[in-house]
Amino acid sequence: MSNSRRITLTIVAACITAATLSYVRAADKLENIPLEWSPTEPMSERKPIDLTGLEAVKLQVETFTDTRDDPASIGRSLNKAPVRKVTTRTNVPRFVTYQVKALLSDLGLDVVESSGTVVMNGEVRQFFAEDDTRYKATVELRITLSDPSGKPLWVVNTTGTSSRFGIAYKAANYYEVLSDALIGAVHELAGNANFKKTLKGK
Repeated sequence: MSNSRRITLTIVAACITAATLSYVRAADKLENIPLEWSPTEPMSERKPIDLTGLEAVKLQVETFTDTRDDPASIGRSLNKAPVRKVTTRTNVPRFVTYQVKALLSDLGLDVVESSGTVVMNGEVRQFFAEDDTRYKATVELRITLSDPSGKPLWVVNTTGTSSRFGIAYKAANYYEVLSDALIGAVHELAGNANFKKTLKGK
């Protein structure tokens, strides 16, 4: 083998090794990851919610706002030092808004983009999961229902939690508990008697 060919192969091998090490280091950090919807407890498996009588209601859901201190932070791992962060590049309030719309629509509500008879605004107050001996997630939303003119009709905080075992510091487990906690928050909202009363105009 000529010296030039040996040098070329050495350079190629070094590049492959560097790329592999870079990938391993990146895979070991759950930072700037995309959010994924991955529920393990669908809304349909929770306590049924009766929303009959709301056929004439058109619920306009506006894009939620984010009142969390760190918009990118969605979790942390406490099972070994130092604490490992979990951050996302996804716009959390937009992600939450999309899923809230889908969940309420699945419950039978007519969710519209405009000209609603009732307008929903929301704040993402907490959207966070951590793993220690098990995964735990909490999603807290502040919901305001208003009439088309903007007059507030009802304001409520709604919270969902989720807990499960899983391999430490794995993105899939964070996705699952966060998704289940968000379902829990929407289920609590829809199951609130005042939610239905407000939509019906009572």
